[in-house]
Amino acid sequence: MEKLQSLGFSNVSYVQVDTSDTQSIQNSKNKILEVTDHLDLLINNTGIALDFNILPSDLKLETLRQEFDVNFFGTFQMIQTFLPLVKKSHGGKIVNVTTDMASQTMFDNGDAGQLNILGYNSSKTAVNSLALAFGKEFGTNGPEILGVTPGFTTTDLNNNAPGGKTPAEGAQIIVKYALSETNYNGKILNKNGIIPW
Repeated sequence: MEKLQSLGFSNVSYVQVDTSDTQSIQNSKNKILEVTDHLDLLINNTGIALDFNILPSDLKLETLRQEFDVNFFGTFQMIQTFLPLVKKSHGGKIVNVTTDMASQTMFDNGDAGQLNILGYNSSKTAVNSLALAFGKEFGTNGPEILGVTPGFTTTDLNNNAPGGKTPAEGAQIIVKYALSETNYNGKILNKNGIIPW
């Protein structure tokens, strides 16, 4: 809340949502419906990574389920819940924040870092499939859905690992595509453009 107030905008309000809780997602939609019947932009920037330094063969099933519950199922529920509001907006857009390590091609080629963290990476690969599947459904009629990776960014997600972009720098990449007039429906992008699956 303090960060929100520090922005100095009087027309910004905060709605809390727990993307692993179906009721919380519905409550957030109801709260938004008190103010407006449409959403111009939905950015799904949810993610947990619980398997740093854990080999795939040592990963506990419960940990993997928890990561998918937040990263994939949470994002899926957010899209389904808010889709009617996004559809009511002229030029509505959904942006899923992903990771370059979720690109199977880039990860295999060594172009996306070497962190073999099965739970996080695969749950975000599944998130990428949401952009493809919903993008096929939406077609050219809209809304537009895409995935964006800011690349390595130093955040709480990775225990503030040194050497990454600042959150503000990462956000600039996401915002660039969120506000772009180019239609990237069903695509995954990094700072340079479309990346492979």
